Amino acid sequence: MPKKRSTPIVAAFLLSLLTAIALLVVWVVYALSARARLNELGDRVGVAAGSLHWVVLTIGCALLAILIVGVSYQLAQAMAARRYSAQHEEFVSNISHEMRSPLAAIKLHAQTLQQPRLSAAEGARSAGFILEQAERMGTLVDNVLESSRLVARKVRLELEPVALGPFFDRYLDGARERIERRGVHLAAQVFSDARVLATDDALRRVLDNLIDNAERFSERGGEVRCRVFDRNGAVVIEVEDDGVGVPKKELQKIFDRFYQARGDGRRRGGSGLGLSIVSGLVREMGGGVHAHSQEGRPGTRFVVELPAAGAAT
Repeated sequence: MPKKRSTPIVAAFLLSLLTAIALLVVWVVYALSARARLNELGDRVGVAAGSLHWVVLTIGCALLAILIVGVSYQLAQAMAARRYSAQHEEFVSNISHEMRSPLAAIKLHAQTLQQPRLSAAEGARSAGFILEQAERMGTLVDNVLESSRLVARKVRLELEPVALGPFFDRYLDGARERIERRGVHLAAQVFSDARVLATDDALRRVLDNLIDNAERFSERGGEVRCRVFDRNGAVVIEVEDDGVGVPKKELQKIFDRFYQARGDGRRRGGSGLGLSIVSGLVREMGGGVHAHSQEGRPGTRFVVELPAAGAAT
């Protein structure tokens, strides 16, 4: 978050903290300077001799400590709200940008289709491009709706055993065609015939987001690798790219909603929802996901582990 956004909050916190410390000092000085009078009052009301000033001092310090903790908590809440607000604003900007591009392309090719002397090949090309961009917009809308569902946690997936062999046979053909149209090769190795408790749609969404993320961070002509295998009663799905990698300090944040990693400082597109959707769906399927990236070395590897159907979770 930019410093200029947090400066007023930090200044207010420091002012409140200094005020609380000043009050604490005044309280201690008062309790010690009025020791004789307080103890005399204690004798009148039946408090143990010579102890009332300590009681007053302790109560005052405890109240001011609670005040300091409360102020610190409010600061943390305010900072978190500002951070979320900034991420939300960036998300709205990203979504607007992501939707503007396909809309402009659809409009351009729709205008092309209106040309009177358009050849059949050109018409088919423009129609195909319109369908492709409409699918891209549909994916964006689906991601927004899925992210909202995961945050609300009101509707859960209805899990059933899914055989991974047939699923990947169906999935990889379409995914390879989609990725390779963008100039990135998709290599896949599937060494598992296990079943997992999932849904076809959830598995497809997890893989789409991981592979599309890997493709975005890969240079044209690069390669995205997908590997599936069994390990200790679980099925492991790895997706790896040769891109710029993710700084170590960002690895724990990339699954946060709206967060977008920028390993080389460049904007790579996307809505900031993909990896948070991956994390949420994998948790609903009883598994876990984590990322690996090494400083100074290209590439990031995402590892999804799902319990095999019938295995203890």
